[in-house]
Amino acid sequence: MKIRNAKLSDLKGIMVVENQSFIPEIVESENVFAERLSAYPAGFFVLVDDENNIVGYFSSELWASVPKDSSAFTLGHSALKNHCKDGSVLYVSSVAVLKSFRGKSLGEMLFNDCVKEICLKNKNVKQGVLLVNDVWKGAKHIYEKNGFVEYKKIEKFFRTSENSFTDGILMAKDFV
Repeated sequence: MKIRNAKLSDLKGIMVVENQSFIPEIVESENVFAERLSAYPAGFFVLVDDENNIVGYFSSELWASVPKDSSAFTLGHSALKNHCKDGSVLYVSSVAVLKSFRGKSLGEMLFNDCVKEICLKNKNVKQGVLLVNDVWKGAKHIYEKNGFVEYKKIEKFFRTSENSFTDGILMAKDFV
């Protein structure tokens, strides 16, 4: 397994991971991922197997500050609008690994290595922020294991396939 920066030509593989990892009600579009890659290519990575097949991805943005209003965290938000090249906040917008590669600590490795890489290359990054679905216990465990703590709940954020909602949990970590 290898982690490398994503390229526009990786979008098809990224979308395979996205569609397999999330229910249709919260899958983000290829245009959203293209914009993320355009806004902050140094913060978008793919995890590839030995045959260079994409089996996971990590996307992020740099923000000037942690937004007080939770509307900045909406699905499909504009990465170009929110990204600040000298930002001090690393916003992890999405992380996913194909189902057949889960349970092998690859998601944790992908998350850890990408956050570390971004922080090494951006000494001005002082804090990390992310949003996780309350029901994604495995993802939440990875983030907690890495020092992220819940600081706010956004009630009824994620639509479910049963046409109801689950809560979004905002988590943060100081890197200083």
